[in-house]
Amino acid sequence: MDISKVTISCAKSDCPGGSSVHQTHCGVCDTLVVKRYLRVLHAPKGLLKAGTLLEGRYWVTNFADIVLDTQPQERPFVTDEFSDEITSYLKLSPHLLHCPKVFGLTGMNGSWLLEYPSIDLDRAGLPTHPDLFASMVEMWKSAEPLQQLNWLAQVASLLSDLQAEGAVGTVYDLSLLGINGGVVQIRQLLCDRHQGIDFQKLGQVWRELLEHSDQSIKKFCGQLHQALKQGTIRDVPTLLATLNAGIIELGRSSYEYRYEIYTQTDSGPTRKHNEDACFPASGQIYQNYPLAIVCDGIGGHDKGEVASAIAIETIQKHVANISANGNSVTPAQREEMLREFILRANDAISDQNDQEQRTERARMGTTVVMAWTEKPHLYLTHVGDSRIYRITTESCHQVTYDDDLGSREVRLGYALYQDAQNYPSAGALVQALGMSPSQSLHPTVQKIAPDRDTVYLLCSDGLSDYHRVEGHWRSEIVPFLQGRGNLQQLGERLIAIANTENGHDNATIALLYVRLRRKPDVPAIAFPDLREFIVPPTPAEPVQDSLPITEASKPPSRRSNQWILVLMGLLGVTGIGLLSWEMWRRSQLDSPVVIDPPPAVEAVPIPEVPVDKPPIIIPGDGPPEVEPSPLIKNQIVQLQADTTIAAFYTPQAIADPAAPTITIPGGSILRIEQVNADAQVLLEVCQLPTAAAAPDSTSKILAEGNRGWSPQATVTEKLDPSFIVGTETICGNEMNESTSPSAAPPGAG
Repeated sequence: MDISKVTISCAKSDCPGGSSVHQTHCGVCDTLVVKRYLRVLHAPKGLLKAGTLLEGRYWVTNFADIVLDTQPQERPFVTDEFSDEITSYLKLSPHLLHCPKVFGLTGMNGSWLLEYPSIDLDRAGLPTHPDLFASMVEMWKSAEPLQQLNWLAQVASLLSDLQAEGAVGTVYDLSLLGINGGVVQIRQLLCDRHQGIDFQKLGQVWRELLEHSDQSIKKFCGQLHQALKQGTIRDVPTLLATLNAGIIELGRSSYEYRYEIYTQTDSGPTRKHNEDACFPASGQIYQNYPLAIVCDGIGGHDKGEVASAIAIETIQKHVANISANGNSVTPAQREEMLREFILRANDAISDQNDQEQRTERARMGTTVVMAWTEKPHLYLTHVGDSRIYRITTESCHQVTYDDDLGSREVRLGYALYQDAQNYPSAGALVQALGMSPSQSLHPTVQKIAPDRDTVYLLCSDGLSDYHRVEGHWRSEIVPFLQGRGNLQQLGERLIAIANTENGHDNATIALLYVRLRRKPDVPAIAFPDLREFIVPPTPAEPVQDSLPITEASKPPSRRSNQWILVLMGLLGVTGIGLLSWEMWRRSQLDSPVVIDPPPAVEAVPIPEVPVDKPPIIIPGDGPPEVEPSPLIKNQIVQLQADTTIAAFYTPQAIADPAAPTITIPGGSILRIEQVNADAQVLLEVCQLPTAAAAPDSTSKILAEGNRGWSPQATVTEKLDPSFIVGTETICGNEMNESTSPSAAPPGAG
C-alpha cells in the first residue's frame, strides 16, 4: 500500500474524520493531524513488511523499523510487567532532550515502540530523514565548532545516569546517537549491566569525530583525545569541566550573542483573578536582559498571586545582587546560588504562611520556571509543573520534567507516561514553593549552551495543557524564527491560543529569544590545564542537580502503584495531600502585585556539575569495624542512641552560625547520599527510632526520606560502631517488614 493511501484517524476521539499523511488538518473538525512516527524495538525478523499495517494500526515505512501510527486517538497496548531494558528507559525519562519515550506495545505479546520529540517533517508530512533524524557522525563534519563541543558535552552529561541504568554502552556505538533538532538523541539503549565507563574506550570511539573537528577547535580536540587515551581524564567531572572550559572560551571569543525577552500574563476567560506572575514586567520587549521568570500561584483559599509575587521579588533581588560581586563568585558557587535563590523564595513564602497561620489547603504556594543567561550558557531552573520548551526551526523539545505524581510514577519505572497520566490525581504536584520546608525541596537546574537561533518558551500550564505548544510551534514560532513578526506579536498569539483552545486557567508566558553569530577570523582555542579539574583519589560526589529518585520495591499491581504514588506525594509536599490543581486555585486578592525589573546582570558561565549514580553498596554480614572508616556514597549507618546531629539545608549553611538547622535524633538509620570535596555529608533518613514520632510541619526533626547536610567529622564521630547492616535494603522505601512495622503503605494491597 502506498503511503498516500494511508488514512490517519482524527486525534479527537469523537470525530469520525480521517486524513492522509499529506494533510495538516482534519477535514471534518479542523483539528491538527497527528503524525506520530515510532521505532519498533527488537522486532522479530520478517515482522515488518514495508507498505503494510502492523496489528491493523501501525503503517510500516520503507526504512527499517520505523512505523506511522494511523490511530493517534487510541491508547497503545500496555502491560504491567517491564523488562530491565524498558525500566531503564523509564528511569532515564527525565532526560527529555536525549532519551526516547516508551510509547507502548504494538499489541498483545507485541514489540515495544519508542517515541521521539518533534520529528522534522517535510511539506508532504514525511520525515526529512528516513531514519527520523541524522546520525551524529553524519552531522559532525558540517557542524559549527560550538555545536561540536556542545554535542560532546551532552554525551558526557549522560554518562553517569546511563551507567546507573546499565546502558553506558550506548555511547560507545556512534550509530545509536543521532542529532534531532540540534540535540543529541539516543536512538535506542544498548543495555549491558556489566559494562562501566571506560574513558580510554570513549576516546577511541570519539577519535572518528575529533579528527574531523572544525579548525578553530582542532588542537583542543586533539589534546582531548590524548587526555582520554592516556588516562589523564578518568572521571565524568573532569571530562565535563574540560569540555565546558572549551565551550566558554569558544563562545566568548568567537560568537556574538543577542537576547530578547517578552513576557505576558492573562487571567483567562474563566478566571476572575490572575494568580500567575512573570518577570520582567508583562507586555514589553527587553533587549539583552539576563533573567526571565514565570510563576503559577497555588492559592489554597486565596493569595496564590501573593506567593508568585514573593517568589519573583526574592529571586530577582538575589540575582541582581550577584552583579556586585563580579568575577569573585566562582562558577560552582554561582550554580549553587541558583538553587539557594529558589530555597530562599520557598522560605519567604513559608514564613508568610506561618505568620498568617495558614495550614493545609489554605497555604499559598507557587510553581516557578526561570531562565538566566550567562554567555555562552543558559541556566534553566524549575519547581512544579510550569514548563520550559526549546524551539528551533526544526524541533520543539520540552526541557523540564514535571514535578507531579504521574511523572514520578514513570521515573520510578512503574508505568508508561501515557498510562500514568490516566491515574487519579496524576497531575497533583509533589513539590512547589511555599508548601513544605526547604530541606524537602529539590529545584532542578540545567545548563544549556545555545548553538543556534532558539526560542525558549517559559509557560504556565494554562498554555501547555492539552499539548498546545506541541500542536502550534510549527505554525506560530517557526515563522518568527524565519523572520516574520516580532516577539511581542508571537507572545500575544500564544496567549490567545491559551485562552481560546484551553481557557480553563490563567495563562502566562516568557519568551527568551537567543541569537548568535560567529565572528570572522577567530583564533584557535587553548586546551585547559587539567590540574584544575582532576578529581582527587577519593572522588567527591557532586551536588545533586535534580529531584532525587527514591527507589521503591515494585508493587504487585497497577492499582497498588497508585497508593504508593499517593504516599510519595504526601511525603514530598507536607499538608498538600492529593489536592487537584483546581482545588488549589481559589479566589485571590483584587490587586495584582507589580514588581519593577532590576538592572541587567552580566554573569559568568558555570561549568556543568554532573550527577554520579553508582550502584548501591550494602555492607555484608561480617563483623563490624571498631575504628571509623571513611564514609562512602550509599553506605548505611546508624547514630549512637544518646546523641543527635544538626543538619543543614545546604552545604554552605554549615559555616553560617545564623543558618537554621533541623535535628536528626539518636538511633536514626541513615544513608550517605553524598560526600563533597569540603568533607560535608548529605544524609538521608532511612528510619527514625521508635521514640521519635513522625514530625509535623512545625517540628525540627528531619523526617524519614528527607535529607540534610552535616560535617563529615561530626557524623563519623557520632556513628554506632556496633551497627551491622545485613543484605536487606532498608532505605529508599524498600524496607523489609522485619525492619519496620510500616513497611507496607496503607492501602497498598
